[in-house]
Amino acid sequence: MIVRRPFALLAALSFVAATAQGADPEPGHFVPFTPLSQKELYAKRMRFADGEPMISVGIMEAQAEVRVQADGPARLMFDEVDLPKTVYTPPETELILKPQRGKGAELLYWAVVDTKKYADTEGAQAARASWETKGQQAKVFEVGTVVSLQGNVLDTRERHVAVGGFTDRKKAEALINRLSQEEGLRPFLHEELKEVPSGTIAVYDEKGRLLHKAQDSLYFGTVEGGRIFVKQVEHGRGYQSHGRQDRSFWGHLYVSIDRSGRLTVINAAGAERLLGGLVPAEIFPTAPLEALKAQAVTARGEVFSKLGHRHFGEPYHLCSEQHCQVYAGAGFERPETNRAVQDTRGLLAVRPREGKEPLSLVDSVYSSTCGGFSEANEVVWDHVASVSLRPGLDGMGSDPALREFADGLNEGNVRRWLESYPPTECARSSFVKADKFRWKKTLQQPLLDKLLAPHHLGKLLSVDVLGRGQGGRVTGLRLIGTSRSVDVLRELPVRRLFGNLSSGMFVVDQVKNGRGEVTSLTFTGGGWGHGVGMCQVGAIGRAERGQDFRQILSHYYGGAVVERIY
Repeated sequence: MIVRRPFALLAALSFVAATAQGADPEPGHFVPFTPLSQKELYAKRMRFADGEPMISVGIMEAQAEVRVQADGPARLMFDEVDLPKTVYTPPETELILKPQRGKGAELLYWAVVDTKKYADTEGAQAARASWETKGQQAKVFEVGTVVSLQGNVLDTRERHVAVGGFTDRKKAEALINRLSQEEGLRPFLHEELKEVPSGTIAVYDEKGRLLHKAQDSLYFGTVEGGRIFVKQVEHGRGYQSHGRQDRSFWGHLYVSIDRSGRLTVINAAGAERLLGGLVPAEIFPTAPLEALKAQAVTARGEVFSKLGHRHFGEPYHLCSEQHCQVYAGAGFERPETNRAVQDTRGLLAVRPREGKEPLSLVDSVYSSTCGGFSEANEVVWDHVASVSLRPGLDGMGSDPALREFADGLNEGNVRRWLESYPPTECARSSFVKADKFRWKKTLQQPLLDKLLAPHHLGKLLSVDVLGRGQGGRVTGLRLIGTSRSVDVLRELPVRRLFGNLSSGMFVVDQVKNGRGEVTSLTFTGGGWGHGVGMCQVGAIGRAERGQDFRQILSHYYGGAVVERIY
């Protein structure tokens, strides 16, 4: 059967909610649906279903083969030789998709040097012109999104000033390194999509017989309430957890030619359905309900805050890895976390406001275990200080054991803090792991030599802490060697330098030989993760002691309030 479908216009990632039409579709039936074209996928076209936005998530990319099937009848929609087609398959029919004659995307690479929220284009253009007087090709990019829902406006737009515009990514990275070293900036990479990729997707049956050839992209869906299965999903690329696993998904699936000329798999699902697969991947599903609600609201905020801010060269809004949020699909949903998502449907943590002011999302970052004291965002990432992400003691009441540390951690008290087990909510939680709340790691000279070799220090003579945030995390270390000295700045580079320390909250003891050379380093530390924003184990502790999710969010995000956006 061949069905013609109308061409849908491209839309920027700026949208207004449409009213849901009619009753909920009956399970077991196909619903009227017009798939997004490949160009619309790359343009981040947004749709709504049942009053909530549909988010597209990249499940895996650069694949030479993709295997899909559904637990019920399936519907394929694609263009073949410029002719729109709709094809139906029986339940549990496995299809094998392979790229043919794939042409990669054309991209330009820029170094973002300014991320101010300019109130008008004039300010951003003036900044661009200033960079051009320095001999740099410069451009202003507007990123983010505007969402208007139920009379509320959520505006996450920023204007970024970028320089470069290289066709070679390595040249942009070299410029970023130079600007960082010579001008003290913290530039980062921005990809500008100049031309979407193209190619043919060959569709085979289980016996390897060629059935169809789709142009550029293909839509795969099933009946309402059915699940789509993708075999051997690649996950954790770049991490120790890297592997492949069969996974299932609700909603709609797209397979598209990607920037490499291979295949990217995309799951498009309503925001609440997406959260069903996100929340259990980010917190213990058996945690108290109020902690799960806090995590659900936080995860929802992370989704909205990242829309339009990343993956500019990809055909989806968010990825399924730690870079965005870990999303493992329908097969990882849990009844407990699904309830937390349902009970907080459409709720976001925002800054207090007056009247009809636009909503301002809190920076809803979180980490596993803060070690009893959260950290300021600018200490960890060198960002502009956020009113939502102030450092704070994770305690309730006025326990005398915490009095000494109430104003923050410093060189005078941080060792006593780390060599004790203070009665914070993070420590009191029944879910705390003692070796994460407090930890110790010793590195001997052979391993130190290997880890520090890229810095060409010669023999290590000393490791000095350059400074600390109020939450005790180091702002950097100075490595002094027989050949040279090097400063390593910020929490994550420091942690990675010494083989992935659990956190940046530590003191370091040095053992030296008769020549003054370091023979071992012992790190005594607290916490697991960056420690900014909500402490997940602490949130559980607070829920166990009677706080609701609103109180939890208000504590960790500087007086945040909760408002419904849909």
